[in-house]
Amino acid sequence: MSFDDPEGNRISEWFRGLTMGVRIQIIMFSVVALILAAVGGIALIQEPTVLLPAVPPDSKPVAGEPERVVAQDIGKDWRTAEKMNEAKKGPEVAMESKGEVEALRKLVSMAPQDADNWDRLGKSLYLSGQHQEAIDAFRKALEIKPGVGEVLANLGVTLKSAGEMTEYEKIVQSLALVDPKLARDLMEFAPGKEETKQAATATTAQPGATAPSVVTSNPGDSMEVAALRKLVEMDPKDADSWNRLGKQLFLSGNQTEAVSCFEKSLQLKPDVVEVLANVGVVYKTLGRKEAWEEVVTKLMVLDPKMGEDLKAYAPAPAAKP
Repeated sequence: MSFDDPEGNRISEWFRGLTMGVRIQIIMFSVVALILAAVGGIALIQEPTVLLPAVPPDSKPVAGEPERVVAQDIGKDWRTAEKMNEAKKGPEVAMESKGEVEALRKLVSMAPQDADNWDRLGKSLYLSGQHQEAIDAFRKALEIKPGVGEVLANLGVTLKSAGEMTEYEKIVQSLALVDPKLARDLMEFAPGKEETKQAATATTAQPGATAPSVVTSNPGDSMEVAALRKLVEMDPKDADSWNRLGKQLFLSGNQTEAVSCFEKSLQLKPDVVEVLANVGVVYKTLGRKEAWEEVVTKLMVLDPKMGEDLKAYAPAPAAKP
């Protein structure tokens, strides 16, 4: 007598009659179904999410309830602190901005064909709130060197801040031909007091930062050296100002300080060919042969022609770097 289930035998025969590929697929589907069933079961037994009530509780205190702590208005506290901070440093920032404007005025009066000086003067005037003079300075920079994207953008910002929308739109069109991305940024610019304040504080030296001793005023300084000393004192992280101060000090015969300025410029912005050439000239003038050879080697990699010029340089009285 057989105890085998005829139905079971038929299923077994059917399964054995399938190809190996079909058998594997059936087994895989069965495993996936088991995994999904297990995951679903775990999800169902988790605690439901507790939602906040749609209707807030009565705000009136109940008898015997402990005294409620008033929620702090963090935004209000922050704004109050910002106002207090601005009130403290306002006069300082104004004085530094005024000093920078005066220093740049001296520079443009001594080198009126330097477009970069006019652009920097325009930015300082804008940050100090003198928009009309800033516009004139930017226009002068563009007159000397037309089509400079950054200067066009600076002029556009100032025109929009001053409310001269017709001229502003002309500048946007001119800038779109030079730098479309910068033109889009200019179109999105919205004048505001906070942006001006942030830009103004960004141009000043970082709190606690001390400028090197080379910026100390010297009674024998020329007007241009004194102005450049003032600039690096107010922004000791401007590599270009250090380079320009170094050149003026070299021309005035102060080679030791000139070397310090060029080295500081290279520390802030390494491997600038012009500054390397300048410091190489001063090294050779001072007889620092090893330092000069090191600069020549570096220049031969970055700019072979400049390296050859420095190699052929012979010190002479009042030679320009």
